[in-house]
Amino acid sequence: MGKKTVAIIGESGEFCPALAMAAVQQDLRLLFISRDETKKSILEKRLGDLDVPAEVEFTTCEKDGCWEADAIAFIQPEEIEPKLLDRIKQVSTQKIVLVIFHPGKLKNKEFCFQDLLPYSRIVELEIKGSDFHIFGRNKEAKEIVQNFFKAAGYHQKE
Repeated sequence: MGKKTVAIIGESGEFCPALAMAAVQQDLRLLFISRDETKKSILEKRLGDLDVPAEVEFTTCEKDGCWEADAIAFIQPEEIEPKLLDRIKQVSTQKIVLVIFHPGKLKNKEFCFQDLLPYSRIVELEIKGSDFHIFGRNKEAKEIVQNFFKAAGYHQKE
């Protein structure tokens, strides 16, 4: 069996070093999805500066990238348009869809990820510093995400 792949959508080049290290420790492949060449260049440089031997790839097609992935992570969900979720709806069925946000960022969002991706296992993660709160209906998916973030050095807050 090959490495598990995590598709990352919405990355701005500020990908957390602790998460990259956790990906290496857990033998994950990171697949960044972006059509923005500038963001891709910034991220490649940042990952290179970290000297982390993670398996990293880039693609511009959300649907193909999400189809290939075992899990999907939205790093900046406040910037996601419902049209994008509609494009990946079929290929995200039964996959963990991780929505990572910072306090206050999603308050103005007019849609719910669970409503637009009803057959995905949605896990929302609020990160503040090195602490996180986790939300979601699927117990197994929440446990997988909890373990990953704890391995990355984050602390779960109740």
